[in-house]
Amino acid sequence: MMATNDNLPEGTDTVIDEAANDAEKGTVTKAKERIKSEAGQLKDQASGKAREYATQGKDKATGTLKDVSAAMDDAAKSVDQRLGENYGEYARWAAGAVSGFADKLDGKEVDDLLHDAEQFVRKSPVMAIGVAAVAGFAIARLVKSGMDGAQDDA
Repeated sequence: MMATNDNLPEGTDTVIDEAANDAEKGTVTKAKERIKSEAGQLKDQASGKAREYATQGKDKATGTLKDVSAAMDDAAKSVDQRLGENYGEYARWAAGAVSGFADKLDGKEVDDLLHDAEQFVRKSPVMAIGVAAVAGFAIARLVKSGMDGAQDDA
């Protein structure tokens, strides 16, 4: 948009046009800065929510592992009576291992767990793929059994 006015000194049109362009560039720059700022805030909010959900999941997993450990310990008494104390000792050892893992899990922050997982994958990528495959299979079986149970209830 070229401003023309015969009463203005020569070259003024160019100065006005440059000023208009600078104003538009300034507005664009401010808009870019605002978008970056808001994107950063959204990223921080999403990260906070993800961390919150991960912490809740960790707490639930820890509680479940402690319950499993207690059930295994109770089962060890039954195994003692039916099969002998040697077999019951295996069950108690397994219960202690699960309980120890639950305590370690409970004592770590989510960031520490992520770092440990990253280090494990770097050191043993084949093992990590195997663990992921087994976990995926187990989750698929749990989901399938839940869906089968829901269909039986219907």
